[in-house]
Amino acid sequence: MKFNLLLSLLILTNVVLGQNKPYLFSYQIDSLLSVDSTNYKFQTASWNFSFIGDYKKSLEVKDLQFPNAKPSTPTQEQIEYFKKFKAIDARKAILEEAKKTQILIINEAHHVGLHRVYLASLLEDLHKIGYTYIGLEALSYEDTLLNQRKYPVLKSGFYTKEPCFGNLIREGIELGYTIFPYEQVYSDSIQKNFGREKAEAVNVKKILDQNPKAKLILYCGYDHVAEDTLKNFMGLPMAGQLKKLTGINPFTIDQTALTEYKIVGSRYRQLMNEKKDVLFVDSNSTYFNKASFPKAIDCNVYHPSSECINGRPTWLRRKNTKFIMLQEKVTIAYPYLIKIYLATDDIAIAVPIDIIELKSPNEKVASLILKHKKQIAIAENNKGEQQIIKLN
Repeated sequence: MKFNLLLSLLILTNVVLGQNKPYLFSYQIDSLLSVDSTNYKFQTASWNFSFIGDYKKSLEVKDLQFPNAKPSTPTQEQIEYFKKFKAIDARKAILEEAKKTQILIINEAHHVGLHRVYLASLLEDLHKIGYTYIGLEALSYEDTLLNQRKYPVLKSGFYTKEPCFGNLIREGIELGYTIFPYEQVYSDSIQKNFGREKAEAVNVKKILDQNPKAKLILYCGYDHVAEDTLKNFMGLPMAGQLKKLTGINPFTIDQTALTEYKIVGSRYRQLMNEKKDVLFVDSNSTYFNKASFPKAIDCNVYHPSSECINGRPTWLRRKNTKFIMLQEKVTIAYPYLIKIYLATDDIAIAVPIDIIELKSPNEKVASLILKHKKQIAIAENNKGEQQIIKLN
């Protein structure tokens, strides 16, 4: 049902705008919000803002789907319960747990690029302890050449068009991972009978059947990471189905329950003020997962509140990336998008390394580039004018 609704909204986008472009200007996103009467439109808008690097706007518009929501405060019971836990370094703990299992499952909120950047930051260390496959729920079966091409293209998937997701894929392949899709094959009558959750698990098991000793990272959306039956349309989610099919107990990590928000979010997050990525653990070495309760997930990871430099969240800056200002080099009229590509990319189809929108000379927004790689920037405005800037 959600898939069909999403398809309808994508068709609506093309009808309203009279074009078929995956990256919209903010005024176009606002235009879609004004003509769409469904509550689902706020999720779609949040994705579209994330696609053009507007993290703040993505968070703001996502909350609009809850028009009557008010900030809530933790209950006394929650305050007392959380006192039992202390913060520990998330990376260290996740790597230790990853050594104990063959499958690591981590989820995302589809409008939060931070979640993709965080998984990317773990990939090198996970590869060193034997993980060699990354399964992406968002990856389309249509892109059969991804691992040979080594970068995602526009047809690789819907959410994968977001630059942070594209960079996660690029980095995984560069490190030596094999990237594979595992979404339900909707045209397959057998998988249709399975239902989405079991079909996804069956598709992952095929990889394990072919590579019995392989260690897998699975990246999914929201509740697909849960290991027990939910009292909603999902039933037993993908993680639980996979555990049942293979007998392997995965380590499951939820990023969504404690994620950063503007209005609507976890009360427990208000009790947390850490300056780095952490898990919380009690005196019995049990991880805090109450933010997801009653869903069976091994842990909730906490990411600190975002800070921004030149209009961009600082978590985008890693050892292989940096910010640069390109606005003074652009001569075409506002508004325009600046897209960054590797010089070797087929820019007609590649997912950009970064995208930002500049609406006026008063805005100062940095672009993100990869260090030590030849890249180009393409500025394009709403009139179809383009300017290419070579980057060393």
